This record gives sequence, C-alpha cells and structure tokens, in this order.
Amino acid sequence: MKSIVIIGAGIIGCALAKELASEGTDVHVVEKNHSFGEGVTSRNSGVIHAGLYYPPQSLKSLLCQEGRELLYHWCVQKSVPYKKTGKLVVATQLEDEPWIEDLYRNALQSGVKENHLIPLVQQEVQKMSPHIQGVSALYSLESGIVDVSSLCHSFYVEAIKKSAQFHFDCEVREITDQEGYILHTTRGEMGCDIVMNAAGLYADEVAKLAGIQKYTIYPWRGDYFKIKLPYRVDPLVYPVRKPQASGLGIHLTMNMQGDTFLGPDSEPASSKEDFHAKSEKKLKFFEATERYLSGISPEMLTYETCGIRPKLRSFSDKEEKDFVISEDLPSFFNLIGIESPGITASLAIAQFVKNKM
Repeated sequence: MKSIVIIGAGIIGCALAKELASEGTDVHVVEKNHSFGEGVTSRNSGVIHAGLYYPPQSLKSLLCQEGRELLYHWCVQKSVPYKKTGKLVVATQLEDEPWIEDLYRNALQSGVKENHLIPLVQQEVQKMSPHIQGVSALYSLESGIVDVSSLCHSFYVEAIKKSAQFHFDCEVREITDQEGYILHTTRGEMGCDIVMNAAGLYADEVAKLAGIQKYTIYPWRGDYFKIKLPYRVDPLVYPVRKPQASGLGIHLTMNMQGDTFLGPDSEPASSKEDFHAKSEKKLKFFEATERYLSGISPEMLTYETCGIRPKLRSFSDKEEKDFVISEDLPSFFNLIGIESPGITASLAIAQFVKNKM
C-alpha cells in the first residue's frame, strides 16, 4: 500500500486528500494550524471564476475551466451553498473598451463558450442595473460565488470517509530522503512513499526543506471593505483589468448571506503574516468603486479583512505567473503559486495531480 503525506489542509490539500484516499493508499494530511482551511483558504472572496483572464493553454486556464464544471456539480451533489450570480466586467470610460475586447477574445481562446459571454453596450448595462456605470461591459453567465468554508468542509468530510487521516498542530520542520521520505514534525516523525506539498503561502519553504531551492513565493496583500448598498446588485461587478496589473481591480462581490464587499486590491505585503487592518484605505476603495457604481458614499464602507495571495510573480514582475504543479524529486510533488483561481480549480487540480502520479 502506497503511503502519501499531504502538507497543508487548505482547500487544495483537502481536495487532494479526497481524491487520493482509497483502499490502495494510506493518506495522511499534516497541518500546522488547529484545523483545516485556516490559512489562505479562510481569507477568500469565494468567487467561482469563469476563466476569462488566464492565458490560453496555461494551467490556470485549463484547470479553471475544468474545475468550474466539477465544482458546480459537486456543490449540487453535496449541498454546498453556492449561487451562479454572473459577472459584469465594466469599461468605465471609452479608453477601457479595447481591454474589454481583448478580454472577450482571450476568454473565447481559453475555451469559454461563446453563449456564456455577452458583450453589452451602455444601454444594456443600464438595463441590467441602473446603478452600474459603464460605457460597455462583458457579462459572464457562468461566474458565481461559493461558501468556501462549507466547500472545504465537504472535501474534508469526504476524505475522512475514505480513511484519510488529518494531523493538526503538526508543523513540518525537516524532510529527509531515506528509501522514502521522513517528515520530522512538531508531533514526531512520519514516513511515507509520496509527498504532496500543498502548503500555500509556505509551499516554497516546505520545498526548501527537501532541498528544492528554485521557488520563491511573494506575498501580495489584498484588503476588503464591507459596503452597505442602498439598492440591490445581483451580479458580481468588476472593472476591466488593466494590462500588467497585479490584481483584477477593486470589485464588488457578495456572500451567500447577501452581504456585499469591495476588494481585494493588490499590493506587496511586508510579510506572509501581514494581516493588520488597513482601514485608512477607505477613501481609495470608495473612489475606485464610484467609477462604476452610483449612489454610494464613504460612510457606507467599513473595513472587513485582508488576505494574502501566494504569488510566484515577484513585486517587480510585469506579468502573472502560472500555477506550478511539478514532481521535482521522485514522488515529491510541489503545488506552488496556487492562488486565484485555486478554489474554482481545486477539484481539477486534485485530478491533475492524481493523473501525474
């Protein structure tokens, strides 16, 4: 029987455990936190992405497309709360319109079905919502939201049912190769045949424990504000992404309870633990949002939280980096830079890794 240790019990680690646990494997998940889903997974907007932005044939693009279909099916099957909200990507001025056209072309080249994308002129945007301001927009029918905590819990429960074992408060300090791998943890030694490094923000540091020096994760911070709108907006609303931007712009999202949020923005973090509140960003968030939403005021915004993305894109890079899913040593698999659309792609990532094995 093959023994597998998965390092990290976030959404990816739990999806891997669910996928890999079977009668023929002995799967253990080690996690330094007190429970599953407490790292990057816990600070996420829960958007189900349609796959508009990623370069065609990239892992982000392919696994987002495949993962979205798997995710919607899983949510129905396991009663995980989700909603297919749709998403408006808005050009707020005439100069933005070529970027909307580029986005439309990229989405089609990436495999988004033409009948799932609707270009809108200004009057059509206003008809969809009189409060959304834009000279044109692209409407994505397949975008949505999911309760990330419930989704991660559903993966965890399924993994447990398949006899995967989870070890919490268990941090890996050293990894040695002795006819298989020995993980030296804060709860003792653990031997295995296969290692899956799904440690999120710390995946580069875990790789280095095994002597793999080629990865560096750059922590990019994104803040969120809650906004109490005086009206209802049904779809997610995004400004069009500017070329080379490190994020998708400050956008409007919502949760399953109907609360609405702005963010995240994107900036280099001072550390991987840089979670202190930045309520002083309120005016910046308001000014960015009033470009595409009318009838709002700064008083409607209250600081909510922040998240940190585990990017492979350095703070000086001009372009985004793809996911890395690589067997860098025999039976040692690194999953590095698994940021957005990681949640959307989670089930497809797990299947992809299983096929690589």
